[in-house]
Amino acid sequence: MRARRTFSCLCLVLVAVGAACAHYRPARFAAHPPVTDAHDDGPIPIPRWRWIPEPVYLSEVYLHRPLRETLDLSPRPEAADVNSFDEVPRSTWYAPPAVDVGAMARGPDSPGLPRAPFTVLAEPPFGFSSGAFLISDSRGYRYEIAVDVQDRPEMRTAAAAIGARLVWALGIPTAPVSIIKVNAEDFWRSEGSTREVAEILKSGSPPVLGYYRVAALSWPPGVLLGYAPESGVRGDDPNDLIPHENRRTLRALKVFASWMALDGLGPAKTVDRYVGAPGEGHVVHYFVGLDEALGTSAVVRTTDPPPGEGGGSPFVRLLTLGLARNPAPAPTQIEVPAVGQLENDLDPGGFAPPLPYEPADRLQAADGYWAAKRIAPLSPAHIALAIDAGKISDRRAQRTIQLALEARRKKVLAYWFDRVTPIELLAVLGSKVALRDEAVHWGLVPPDVTDYRIDFLTGGGERIGAPIVLHPRAASVVLTLPVASIDAARDYLVMQITARRGKRILPRAFELHLKMGGDKLVVLGIRH
Repeated sequence: MRARRTFSCLCLVLVAVGAACAHYRPARFAAHPPVTDAHDDGPIPIPRWRWIPEPVYLSEVYLHRPLRETLDLSPRPEAADVNSFDEVPRSTWYAPPAVDVGAMARGPDSPGLPRAPFTVLAEPPFGFSSGAFLISDSRGYRYEIAVDVQDRPEMRTAAAAIGARLVWALGIPTAPVSIIKVNAEDFWRSEGSTREVAEILKSGSPPVLGYYRVAALSWPPGVLLGYAPESGVRGDDPNDLIPHENRRTLRALKVFASWMALDGLGPAKTVDRYVGAPGEGHVVHYFVGLDEALGTSAVVRTTDPPPGEGGGSPFVRLLTLGLARNPAPAPTQIEVPAVGQLENDLDPGGFAPPLPYEPADRLQAADGYWAAKRIAPLSPAHIALAIDAGKISDRRAQRTIQLALEARRKKVLAYWFDRVTPIELLAVLGSKVALRDEAVHWGLVPPDVTDYRIDFLTGGGERIGAPIVLHPRAASVVLTLPVASIDAARDYLVMQITARRGKRILPRAFELHLKMGGDKLVVLGIRH
C-alpha cells in the first residue's frame, strides 16, 4: 500500500513539475454570477423558410468544409454557449426539466392525444425521418402521423415515443410523441393534399381488431421555418448569436445519439419553429427524427444486399480499388420484432454519424463530459418509464431495450468521465470546499483507487504554498483551504485538481476559481 502511495505521489509531482515548466496562466473570470438563462427568446419578426437541398449539404460537408479546415490552422474553439460554471444556460436550444419519476411518467406538456376526425394536410412532415404525414385534429392542433415497418410491428413507433421522452428528459427541445390507435375512417383529406392515408396505413404493420397502431408527434402552434443550419447562425434571427458549430448543445447530440443508438445526425434532425404571435414570438430549435433511435434504422434483413463499398480495411480497399467483395452483415434478430439493431455493447469514442455533422465533429472532452452528466441522473426507473411511453406489448422487447439502454449508459458515462477530471463543486462553507468525484458517485470506479493533487495558483499562475495530496475513500471530500490560499483569494485564487486512477493520470485538470467577497469565499468560475 505504501509503495502504491509513493508511486502515486511521484506521478502527481511529475505532472506538477511539467505544468510549472510551462508556466500555465489560467483563465480569469469576472466577479459576476453565472448566466443561468440566455434570454434568447426576445420578440422578432418571423424569419424566412430555410431549406438545405441534399446535394448542397453533401458538397458542403465533403468538399467546402474540408478545404476550409485544411487552410485554417487555428485550434477549434471551446463551446461558446456555456457560463462561468461550465454549464449551459437555459435557452431556446436547451430547456432542462425537473425530471423526477413522476415527471418522467407524465412527460412534457402537450395538448394530449389527437382527437378524431383528422384532416390530412398538404404540408410536408418534418418530425419523422420518412413515411409520415401531417394532420389537424378536431380541435385544430397539428400532429405528424407515422406507421410501423410492416415486418417489425411496434418497433418504429415505440422508438419515436421512447426517444422523444429521453431527449426531453435530457433537456433538448423535441416534440412529444404518443402512441394511438386509428382506422382509415378517422381521416379525411383537405383540398390540396395528395396523401392516400389508407395506403399508408396498409404499408405498415397489420391492424389489430380493425385499428392501426401509429405514432402521433405533437407540434405546438407556430410557423415551421425548416432546418437549423449546422454552422454559422440564422442571419434573420437576432436572438441567434452563437455559431451553431460552437454550441455545446449541438455538439452533445453525438453523445446522446451514441447512447440511444441513433445513427443519423445533421440538419435533417433539426427543426426551427417560430412560436408565438407574428412579431411577438421567437424561434425554438427542436431535435427530431427519433423514430430512427434504438437501432431501428440499422436493422439488417436476410434479403438485404451486402454494402456497396468494397470489403476489407481501407488499405485493402485501396489495393483492390474497392472491388473486393464485402460480406453481408449478420441479419438482425427476428425473435423480438419490436427491437431494432440495439446492442448492449458500445464504443462511445468510435461512434460517429454516417454523414459528417460539424457540431459533432467539434465535440471536445468538456462537451462530452457535460453530455454524460445529463445522462447520469436517468436511473433504471426513468428509463423504464420512457419505455412505457412506447406502449410495447411484448415484455421481452421492453426488457431488451431496458437492459441495452442501461448497459450503454454505463459505457457512455465511463468513457466521458475518463476524458476529464470529473470533479463537481458541492458547496463552499467558510474556508472549506466540498467536492465530489462523479465517476465514483455513479459507481463507475471504486472510491479507493484515485489520488488527487490540489495546487493553489494566483490569477497569474504563480503557485501558492505546497500542494495537498488526498486519498479519499468516498466520492465526496471536504477540503479546508490553507491560510495562504485564503489570503491570495483576496485578489484571485485558482484551485487546480489533478487526479490519478490506478496508473493513469486523468487529462484536463479541474479548476475552481475563487475570490474573497467581503468575509466569505465567492465562486467565480469552474473549468473541466
